[in-house]
Amino acid sequence: MTATMTRTVSPATAGDKAPAGRPFSPRRLWDVPAYVLMLVVALVCLVPTAIMLRIALTPQVAWREMPIDWLRPLDFSAFEQVLRGPFLHALMNSFIIALITTAIVVVLSAMGGHALARMRSKHKDRFLFAVLSTRMGPAVVFALPIYLIASSIGLVDTYVGIIAVYVVYNLAFGIWMMHGFFLEIAPEVEEAGLMDGLSEWGVFRRVSLPMAASGVIATATLVFILTWNEFFYAFVLTQRTAGTFPTTIPSYFGAFQVEWGPMFAASTLGILPPVIFGILARKWLARGLSGGLVD
Repeated sequence: MTATMTRTVSPATAGDKAPAGRPFSPRRLWDVPAYVLMLVVALVCLVPTAIMLRIALTPQVAWREMPIDWLRPLDFSAFEQVLRGPFLHALMNSFIIALITTAIVVVLSAMGGHALARMRSKHKDRFLFAVLSTRMGPAVVFALPIYLIASSIGLVDTYVGIIAVYVVYNLAFGIWMMHGFFLEIAPEVEEAGLMDGLSEWGVFRRVSLPMAASGVIATATLVFILTWNEFFYAFVLTQRTAGTFPTTIPSYFGAFQVEWGPMFAASTLGILPPVIFGILARKWLARGLSGGLVD
């Protein structure tokens, strides 16, 4: 019997060199301007926010000092002043109004967008344009008629009144987005659900809607942010009871001075909820925005 000895030879002992990294390519030089541009955009977005937060944490005597002393000890008196006022009530109003508006808009947009995506008519594009045209006019044109209607039926400074306006204001945008997401779902998938015995509503709820989940989350995120930041309609249609966070910002502008610290403190607290909401939904938001806005 012949014994065969097997010897394991490492690449180093065999004289073979380890595979080198990715070879340099001149094409990689084109990535440098892209990274520089992304860095510039990030700085443009973050530097004003950092300045706002730094001034909010600065004593009143140093609000106008330039350049800003970034190493100055932090002072939280502006935040304490804001939290003692009506700001928390307005912040809670914004959260309630934005959440209810988002829920209603997403439900109606999903049904409307799905119906438009499956519509087989030569007038489909005209109807979609008519839906989008509701967002084309400036808010200042519709403010007075809306205020007169709301005043005549007692909906000024009420949750119902401002939520109804926000639903109508954001519905066209939501339908347009969901229409694009449902177009990406093959009709054959829904037809297979119908052949399995599901009703049209069952196909929409159990097949189409789960497949467009990333689009639903993307739409909900954008509608929430748009509703949260809306100022004009809230300023016209609300007062103290249903006033939202953006309507409190002008109160820091006095006749002879501006309370920069409290104003920036209120703004810092006001941007936290949509930022947190966007961070939590960033995965689905990026997937939805990259995949649904096509026709």
